[in-house]
Amino acid sequence: MSKALNVKLYRSNLSIVEDGAASSVQAASEAGGGVLRCFPSFVGRKFCLPGKNLELVDEDYFPEGRSGWAIDERWNGSAILADTGNGIHGEGLCHFHHPDGQLIPMDSAVHGAPDFMVGPLYRTLNGTGFYNKEFDNLYPLGHHMHPFKPEAYNFNPWRNKRYKNDWHTSVGLMEYVTEDMMAGFVRDFIAGKDNHIRSHARNLLIRMGTGFFTPTRILHGPAAVNTEEPQRDRDDFRFYQSHVLCPEGEVFLGQDLLFRHLPEGLEGEDRVQRLVSDIDMARNKDPFIVEKHLLMPVVDKEASQGGFHDEWRVYGKPNGDELFSLRQFELAPGAETVLTGPAALCIIHFSHGQGTIGKHKVEVKSGIRLGEPLDDEFVIPYGAAKTAGAIKLKNTSATEPLVGTRCWGPEAWGHKMPKAPFETWPR
Repeated sequence: MSKALNVKLYRSNLSIVEDGAASSVQAASEAGGGVLRCFPSFVGRKFCLPGKNLELVDEDYFPEGRSGWAIDERWNGSAILADTGNGIHGEGLCHFHHPDGQLIPMDSAVHGAPDFMVGPLYRTLNGTGFYNKEFDNLYPLGHHMHPFKPEAYNFNPWRNKRYKNDWHTSVGLMEYVTEDMMAGFVRDFIAGKDNHIRSHARNLLIRMGTGFFTPTRILHGPAAVNTEEPQRDRDDFRFYQSHVLCPEGEVFLGQDLLFRHLPEGLEGEDRVQRLVSDIDMARNKDPFIVEKHLLMPVVDKEASQGGFHDEWRVYGKPNGDELFSLRQFELAPGAETVLTGPAALCIIHFSHGQGTIGKHKVEVKSGIRLGEPLDDEFVIPYGAAKTAGAIKLKNTSATEPLVGTRCWGPEAWGHKMPKAPFETWPR
């Protein structure tokens, strides 16, 4: 008998078992017809306000009250923890349901059964290499960058039913911005002054049903829309915009968000210059940065038949490396299909409808309570994808489509993945 941990997920009554994860996760996959059902993982930040498209009840977006941290993210298929400082056990980490009613932490499953969960790439990645995240903020996020983590976005209308705000995402910098100007922006931030850096950025007009890729060291400030974000398995970021707008007015973000992921011991002008050098100025000032990284949908005509529509939303290989990808699908009312894909770990998240996948029920709900198990997120491990090769998907509604996304990590598709504009644009 496996021993449960003496701790539980936030507001959940389900027991967590780490030991024996290798055999437990394989048993759970077999019982689910090759599919693992995930417990929802909501994530809160102290500097954000929820856009309320994650379908929680209103009061649960502020678990510790209006003066505390607020939930504006949901992480799908993550084998890492969120770096929030909230002190919540397992925040960001995916957990799988075992048929016996226990939860299996995904990190224990991945490191305990690497060949089954990830396959040969585990030896290179020492993990899964990726996860998928929903980000849902009430106001446009401040101009920031990720020092180590590339990410991408899928703008899904099914996850933006409450959308009423800004449609523009700020990207990069105008050509006239110099390193001296950047140093001035940084000094103003350190001094607590409003540096207005977002006014020196280019802007992407959001179109639902498209995608966008953001490399590391590129400044960006996402619009106030819900985004599905496949990304590398890290939680690093650094803000360069000092103030953001929120319902109460303009708010100073605080220097801690500027100094994240800096080497210890840097002070004064040395710190300023390091913050400037960490920005890829040449790529940020590219006048075609938007056009190169905007991803228009690419329909898979071979897969799209019999009431099933499947299209690429995130694709491409930056610098020749396949980092992650995402496809969105819709299955017509009453239709069924077989999901086929590469032999690779796959994260599936449903955004509308009801049905079945493998041996699991699928249901997308609203009015969710924290700690409530759901039936809208699943993982197909490498072992099941390789041996089974196909998973049956059925829409049990007579009137509504069944809508979801499938997300893969490094080196899943190879030559079958479409090329992104940043791969074909002349240098």
